Amino acid sequence: MPLTQRQPSPLPRPLTGESSSTQIDTLRTSSPAYLSPSTPTTPTHSKHRTPVPYVKLLPLLVQRCAEGLTYAIVFPYINQMILDMGVEEKSVGVWSAIAESAMMGTEAISAPFYGPLADKYGRRPVLISLMSLWGVFGVAFGFCKSVWSTIILRGALGLLAGCGVISRTMVGELCDKSNRIQGFAVFSPAITVGMTLAPVLGGFLANPSGRILPTSWRLFADYPYLLPSLITGLAAVASGVLAIILLPETLQRSKTASTSHRDLEKSSNNGLKGLLRYEPFQNVLLLYGMNNAVMFSWEAIYPLFGFTSKNLGGLGLSTQALGLVLGFSAGLSIFMTIFVFPLLHGSLSESTCLRLCLISYPAAIIFFPILWAMSYPYSGDDLPISVWIVMSIQMIIRRIGDFATTQLDTLVLDSIPGPEHLASANAITFSIAAVGRASGPFVISYFFSLSTRFASPFSPGRHLVWIIFVLICIPSLYFANRLLNENDTDDPTKVEGREEERYELISHNHHEQQVRGSSSIEVQGEDAVRYRVV
Repeated sequence: MPLTQRQPSPLPRPLTGESSSTQIDTLRTSSPAYLSPSTPTTPTHSKHRTPVPYVKLLPLLVQRCAEGLTYAIVFPYINQMILDMGVEEKSVGVWSAIAESAMMGTEAISAPFYGPLADKYGRRPVLISLMSLWGVFGVAFGFCKSVWSTIILRGALGLLAGCGVISRTMVGELCDKSNRIQGFAVFSPAITVGMTLAPVLGGFLANPSGRILPTSWRLFADYPYLLPSLITGLAAVASGVLAIILLPETLQRSKTASTSHRDLEKSSNNGLKGLLRYEPFQNVLLLYGMNNAVMFSWEAIYPLFGFTSKNLGGLGLSTQALGLVLGFSAGLSIFMTIFVFPLLHGSLSESTCLRLCLISYPAAIIFFPILWAMSYPYSGDDLPISVWIVMSIQMIIRRIGDFATTQLDTLVLDSIPGPEHLASANAITFSIAAVGRASGPFVISYFFSLSTRFASPFSPGRHLVWIIFVLICIPSLYFANRLLNENDTDDPTKVEGREEERYELISHNHHEQQVRGSSSIEVQGEDAVRYRVV
């Protein structure tokens, strides 16, 4: 296997003969961060697949679930909570929307700062500290007595976005190339579990005095929304305790042991700008943000479509029926992500699988006007079996679209120029995802409200929202095609250019190591794997 050495050579002396082969065999790394951007990321079908470290992943799964729980538990009672604070009824919707979106807004701002922190101080201590603060702020939300305190504390929870950033980084570091898809297939739906349980718990535990708790418990009578806040706080604390017991530090898996604090600081600051200029990562970043906008638009529009009366373009389902539909949909998501996605991903190429997932969203959107037309002659929940069958088909197609998020979690790891960028890359993608989660639902909800103003239920304007929704899906398909076409190209000039750019970033971030005699070389072969020789 020939060795190709870059010029100018960072090596203090040439590596030849048996010594270089010994070093390479000893120091081979399976991290996808060393893969060429043109290297296919289809899972390895080796019989020697590394077992998924489920025990070590458990604290991260609980944290991810607690994140979804905190985000969605306020939905059943936030409007009543704002109304109880003395806000006029006609202004409740505005203030509750501000309170709900405050968390996403501060997440988008704060997420990029946690990559350098995790690189400098370690993943584990930063994550455990954030989990503890999450518990404190989560409980404090239940003591709110004014609108502004509600907005401030929701914003404070968003400032702890590092929990999501670091937990996803650690999943990528605890797993390797052979089992990373299986690891993320368990990790990604954990937030769906939290968001599924949240509305049920929030609606049941709000205002518990005299209903599920005795009136003599004055604390819960004075603070009627404290009990659901306690649940979110305890979930965060539980994840912190599990992290202390079960979670190892993973930073050394992506850093060489000889890297000094000065190297880390330089990589965090200078490397961030280089990472944002790195074209393969730019493509994944744009795709990640757009996909989150589409996915969370679904989360916003589906219950709105189900709840709205048939005369205004919805299904007119009762709260109980809608709850069952949403619960079934969330359960289907968990099942398909854990059991169906690894099979689908293993049987298709990376590009085919991603394109199939992204095209599933607009395909499922077409079913909205069909469902409305089929259910229009019927009243309430008394719908024919054909409607429920079509609704189930739509759910399955839509959940295939959700697979794209799990796949993009792994593509982020493959798009960075080196493992020293892992935490920063996850921080930036988390921030962009928060922007998508905040903007997508707002846009689609606005157009749904606009479409209800048309007088006739059969007018084309009544279905304007579905046209807009399909248009929102198009940028994701465009960025995916651009990303996959670049990865599939055989143009040696482009491949060489990306490798030079990757090499320069690695050399820049490890300048101190190169002065001491550290080097980075490339072995060209079947896997196009980069090895580091110290």
